[in-house]
Amino acid sequence: MRKNGNSCSKVKTIAKKEFKELMREKTFILAIIIQLFIASFATFLVIGLTSFYDPSTLGSMELEGTSIAVVGTQDDELYRILQESNIRTYLYNDFQLAYTDFYDHKLDAIIVTPLGTSTGNDLLNVDIYLPKSEIQATVVSLQLKEPLEKYEQSVRDVRTQRLPGYTPIDLNIIKRGIKTSSTYFEFIYVALLPLLVFTPAFISGGLIVDFITEEYERKTMDMLLVSPASMLDIVNGKVMLATLIVPVQSFVWMLLLSMNRVSIHNSLVILMLVTIISFILVLASTIIAVLFRERGVAQLLYSLILIFLFMSSYLFTNSPLNMVTRLSIESIGALETWTWMGIYILVALFLYASMVMAVKRDPNNI
Repeated sequence: MRKNGNSCSKVKTIAKKEFKELMREKTFILAIIIQLFIASFATFLVIGLTSFYDPSTLGSMELEGTSIAVVGTQDDELYRILQESNIRTYLYNDFQLAYTDFYDHKLDAIIVTPLGTSTGNDLLNVDIYLPKSEIQATVVSLQLKEPLEKYEQSVRDVRTQRLPGYTPIDLNIIKRGIKTSSTYFEFIYVALLPLLVFTPAFISGGLIVDFITEEYERKTMDMLLVSPASMLDIVNGKVMLATLIVPVQSFVWMLLLSMNRVSIHNSLVILMLVTIISFILVLASTIIAVLFRERGVAQLLYSLILIFLFMSSYLFTNSPLNMVTRLSIESIGALETWTWMGIYILVALFLYASMVMAVKRDPNNI
């Protein structure tokens, strides 16, 4: 049976109904709180997360309280290099005494200097004892990396001079002053910002599946169809809500990042892109939910599609995640931006037409 009337008002009514139910959903509220926490304390979290993303970033930090025991003598070259590196060292003549203090947590590591010298012919073995804690061991290792490399190079410089026919090669490397980007910069703009603004879109794709399949599971879809709203009005209302909550969340996350002194350019364009992509994900999830009508199956298919899209997103330059990065640092031109925005809009229109066809395939839904 075809239903007449103002579709816009019906869609808004359905959207308001879903919004009230959504505000009572504890899982959704918890997800919002977690994202809010991440965005609010981005400055603090970036340091910790970057250490996992690239542990070498901790190597340049002067970490107070790191105590290194050196078992050897004051004449050892390695001991002198460690002192020059501003590492807090304690000289021990007896390994057993050093190990006792290390076992009592008075020391963070033990270095046993080699018996030979750089002018000798024996192999030089440096024994290092690190704590069991992986994080603490990683930090100490990074602190010791530079002085150990200096010691290795010093030994090489001395011993290679004795090689027959040895002649140093002057590589004459030209330094052009090109600096690589900071690891923190890469992590914030390549990983943190895109994931943070698109996480609401990922969640909305799952929400629309719940919105639709729960109506079938609770046997309430028939009750809604008895109302003046058609099936298409009902689905449009749910789609509208699932899509519109995304840019609102993304705006708040970007605002909180800005308060944490993370500069974000082209914020409005990013919000527009996020809205379009969320609309695409929501439409794809809607088609799956309408066709299968079972929550478990629909969520599984959506998850598989989302994983595939996420893994393939970095394979081409102007994927949504990469576009957010490029827009936020102003590394993309206006023509290229709007060309790809137009492509994503066409994809959204195609999916919307497919969704309408999926809804209208059942004459009772019209």
